[in-house]
Amino acid sequence: MAAVKLGKLRAKRKARPQLTVVGTGIQIARDFTPAARGCIESADKVFYLAGDRVAARIIEELNPSAESLHTSYDPGKRRIRTYEEMAERIMSRVRGGDDVCVAVYGHPGFFAYPMHRAIHQARREGFEAAMLPAVSSLDCLLADLGIDPAERGLQVYEASDFLLRPRGFDPRVALVLLQLHVVGEPGFESEPNRAGFLLLVKRLRRRYGTSHEAVVYAAAEYVWGRPSIQRVTVGTLASVTIGAGSTLFLPPQGRVSVDKDMQHRLAESVRAARTS
Repeated sequence: MAAVKLGKLRAKRKARPQLTVVGTGIQIARDFTPAARGCIESADKVFYLAGDRVAARIIEELNPSAESLHTSYDPGKRRIRTYEEMAERIMSRVRGGDDVCVAVYGHPGFFAYPMHRAIHQARREGFEAAMLPAVSSLDCLLADLGIDPAERGLQVYEASDFLLRPRGFDPRVALVLLQLHVVGEPGFESEPNRAGFLLLVKRLRRRYGTSHEAVVYAAAEYVWGRPSIQRVTVGTLASVTIGAGSTLFLPPQGRVSVDKDMQHRLAESVRAARTS
């Protein structure tokens, strides 16, 4: 009886393939969750984007079907085309009847366009799809720099988007800019785009001045390593060396005053709720 039930469950799973996207965190030895590991081990097909060779080896040992999506990258090819190709590679196996797991460095939904695209496409086509959360570079930044977004708020942007789509950001709120090394770069290149980075620095100087603190941060990729924390000023930011994992943090400049009228109204609402 048990064997019959198991066979029916397997047949049902094969009749409705699913896609699960998981993250391996920044340090796989520290951040890899049992749920992510189990998904990789049990999948019919695994695709992955690893941050280092150690993580790649672990994934490949957990499931012999593991295949790197990094081969979709190519110097000179636009990243959006690369991402669409990755999503299609994933979906081709889902459509073929496989239970697919995609393992991604960091958080699988944090600056991960192809993973979101694959999940949305799978759901549109009637397949089950899910994403499991994981540790991201932003989580590491908050921990290593001792930042609590609840105190003053937090603004987070991709660096190129920050320049291309100007918005009224508030210097009184902490600012995080990601992907510094590819500012304005539409393709996949091994060297940082210094010219784009300098345009970013120029804009920040106009808003913050030159004496405001700036931190160029990169999370430690290995348990024996330490994060890179370069504390400079906006005025000297242009001289800092940036790499693929570099993130910029700008602390708040000044304080946001309390709305006294709203403070009074909130206090009144609390009193009213307690007496009702």
